[in-house]
Amino acid sequence: MSRAKLYLSTRVPFTGISSTYDKSRFVFFGVPYDKTSTYKAGSKFAPGALRDISANMELYSVRSGVDLEKVAVHDWGDVDIVEDLVETLGRVKFVCSELIDAKKIPIMVGGEHSITKAAADALPEDTCLVSFDAHLDLRDEFLGEKLSHATFMRRVSERLGSDHLMEIGIRALSKSELDFTMKSGVTIITPQDLRKGGLQKTAQRIKGFLSGFSHSYVTVDIDVLDPAFAPGVGNPEPDGLSTDELLTLIDATMEKNTVGFDLVEVSPQLDSGQTAAVGVKVIFEAIAALSTRSHKT
Repeated sequence: MSRAKLYLSTRVPFTGISSTYDKSRFVFFGVPYDKTSTYKAGSKFAPGALRDISANMELYSVRSGVDLEKVAVHDWGDVDIVEDLVETLGRVKFVCSELIDAKKIPIMVGGEHSITKAAADALPEDTCLVSFDAHLDLRDEFLGEKLSHATFMRRVSERLGSDHLMEIGIRALSKSELDFTMKSGVTIITPQDLRKGGLQKTAQRIKGFLSGFSHSYVTVDIDVLDPAFAPGVGNPEPDGLSTDELLTLIDATMEKNTVGFDLVEVSPQLDSGQTAAVGVKVIFEAIAALSTRSHKT
């Protein structure tokens, strides 16, 4: 067990069936933290809501032809977070490092998107990060803070290298962020790029990017979806991806060298459950796709 204490509440485990740690390739855990949220908070409630709804959804993936009842997934509980962001991220990094070192694939759910910075700090060398998000989150500073949900990707770029980042679904950014991407080498795919190039060509573009690295990590901010599909988010942004577009592109990112995955920014109290449901579907399809592909580290 990690020194970063994890705990599991009285809720059912993710999928309703938690396999043993030793037998599981996939390890699910939550990070109920949203202290730097700047509009509508509430993503701290997502890990529990995602568990609840996952236990009430069917586990067969039509897209991958995989029965998730037969895929071993261990629910490790939630990281015991504290008020301080740096301390919380340190705990998350330790958990991610422990899982990756053990040749497990961490399936992390937030909470706010800043937690992805902790996962990035745990990644092996020559790892690229693919982010599905409405926002670039590449500000150098926001509201006087260098580390928050609006700046964490800038910190990730400093850790991994800007040319190791691909951001998909982007439609909300500042001019300073755009200027940074133009000079730094961050790859961006907007919804307009997707619609102009087509879904399959975009999937191939993602695969081409992934092929240049030894490892990959994938993060999904659920606000990459149009609010019509996912209204329960803290920072909704119109003109986003459809559920089909997101799931198709998620499948394209799941490669044999993928070492981790996370889903963040579901705020279950802001709708009647549809955003948590689509969040669970994204996780299900990611696990199903990865389970069909060999894993190496």
